[in-house]
Amino acid sequence: MHHTPDGVDDRSAAPLTIAGRTASAALAAVAPGPDDTVLIGGAGGGVGVFAVQLARIAGAQVIGTGAAETADHLRGLGAEPVVYGEGLADRARALAPGGITAAVDLLPGRRRCTSPGLGVPDSRICTIAAQVDGVTAANVASSPPGALEEIAGLVAAGRLRVPLAATFPIEEVRRATAPQADRHVRGKVVIDL
Repeated sequence: MHHTPDGVDDRSAAPLTIAGRTASAALAAVAPGPDDTVLIGGAGGGVGVFAVQLARIAGAQVIGTGAAETADHLRGLGAEPVVYGEGLADRARALAPGGITAAVDLLPGRRRCTSPGLGVPDSRICTIAAQVDGVTAANVASSPPGALEEIAGLVAAGRLRVPLAATFPIEEVRRATAPQADRHVRGKVVIDL
């Protein structure tokens, strides 16, 4: 339990504890800055929507992987979209003439975006979805101290958006899982208690 910060409504605050802090942990591992181009695998997902925005706030250019139909959503978050799947490394490199300098992998292991073909050193790759030798793994428990307060402050200041896909009353918790079943929900699903 956390106090909902002033300037942030309860529905927007709800996803910050897990998804927001996980994104913060993953980005802390690769430390993006203005000279970086970061590839974020799963950019439109629950953690990805925060990772994209936080990397942009840090000044990095962001390339975000997703399905073709998520391109506009990813652009709205601040990422240059690239369709995942066969040939991803070539498509991503074409969007980054100066090279991709960091990668954050938010996808399940079978669809990893951290291909060796990208030329990103292991020290600048982070995953939340798998254990990969030589690559930093991050999760909510490894988020930096004060991450929740910092993220909430960015939301309150209007610098970080919490995309909400749907809200459901607790009585409809089963129905609330349906939008997430295909793994292509655009934003967070919140259940009101």
